[in-house]
Amino acid sequence: MDTIPALKEQLRQSILAEVGERNQLTLALALGIDKPRMSNLQHGHLERFSLEKLIRLLANINRRVDLTVVRVGPIPWPRCGNRGLQHR
Repeated sequence: MDTIPALKEQLRQSILAEVGERNQLTLALALGIDKPRMSNLQHGHLERFSLEKLIRLLANINRRVDLTVVRVGPIPWPRCGNRGLQHR
């Protein structure tokens, strides 16, 4: 399961919540991007935004992103049979 799109969407929503509803040019200038990129961000077209870029956009408006790692199940160790290393 690829969690990257969901993380990008969460960051997008955080950015938009922080900047509020202003005109695109004002928002773009505050975030340090151009109007077409701002439009992509507002409309959820996140394919060309990396997680790093979205985090940097938040940093541009003096916001910090904290990550939390959560255990959701056991590690899916590969089965090695009698060859190779085995997990104990």
